[in-house]
Amino acid sequence: MSVTLDQVSFAYPGGGAGVRDIALEIRESELLAVIGPSGCGKSTILKLIAGFLMPRSGRLTIAGEDMTHVPPRKRDLGIVFQNYALFPHMTLAENVGYALKLRQVPANEAGGRVREALGMVGLGHLADRLPRSLSGGQQQRVALARALVFRPRALLLDEPLSALDATLRGEMRDEIARLQQLHGIATLHITHDQEEALSMAHRVAVMREGRILQVDTPEGLYARPANRAVAAFVGQANLFDGEVLDAQNVRTSIGDLACGAHPFPRGMAVTVLIRPEAIRPAESATGPNRFAGCVTRDRFLGAMRRFDFALGDGQCLMIEAESHVASPSAIELPPVAVQVIVTGQAGAERSAETKNDNPAVPA
Repeated sequence: MSVTLDQVSFAYPGGGAGVRDIALEIRESELLAVIGPSGCGKSTILKLIAGFLMPRSGRLTIAGEDMTHVPPRKRDLGIVFQNYALFPHMTLAENVGYALKLRQVPANEAGGRVREALGMVGLGHLADRLPRSLSGGQQQRVALARALVFRPRALLLDEPLSALDATLRGEMRDEIARLQQLHGIATLHITHDQEEALSMAHRVAVMREGRILQVDTPEGLYARPANRAVAAFVGQANLFDGEVLDAQNVRTSIGDLACGAHPFPRGMAVTVLIRPEAIRPAESATGPNRFAGCVTRDRFLGAMRRFDFALGDGQCLMIEAESHVASPSAIELPPVAVQVIVTGQAGAERSAETKNDNPAVPA
């Protein structure tokens, strides 16, 4: 079953931040992540879908059925909260079975479904335990089992991993992805963790100031950001103001650069994006797209190093390379790595509309 928001807007009382003209589809069997800075509207979208908030305008459908003003209990959605929200006085089995009790599922059937749900998350042997005896990762698994046990129409995840340490977050990413694929359920994942979103989701939506800037596959979002705001938010980026010289060259504050193919006319003001990992150490500064300079900061990050590379005019580029690479004294910017993108938001909004049609969910 799919979930669709059609030009949905919402404003909090007193003029607080909300969302504007949200057009978004969570497809059947898809995990769609929403990322963006704090206060951009990520959680507001989840609350609108859940029915905790009612839109000021627009339409919400689930499996093609208009649910815009239907109360939460009748939407049949599974929700996993950041703080798990388990009942401390109930056993794991009772916590998971509570949703079935509310739906008046017969006891003999409910018992089997609870055992199946706890077994699915590897906690069947702990059914009689209380939540306080579990680790954070185990409690999160119980919350997932509870959200899935009644076979919801869609699954909503509200920053479910933010309270876990780094190792557990990695394990739970894999667990959530496994369960989502096992059930083939449309899933919305709200997160502030880019790595989490890019590693788990079929598609990712980037939000800013209550609007969706771009929706694309993780690979497409990183490789083809719609505008400067998306490029700056997703991953590490070197960004420069630029002016188009022709189809293969752009003028920037660090000099004229040969660039990758682009559709923009001569004289147009643009943003130039160069990802740190695309910059190569060079033997000399002789030749196009080559620059001399020096490393002002060298950060060892395990499998890779991150350099701050100062050019002669005082400007600085970020470079990422394998950890064995020595500090360079000259660099090369391959033309294909010099991307010319739109500066303003208009291009991002057009991209958000078109990228929604990108088939990203595995069959």
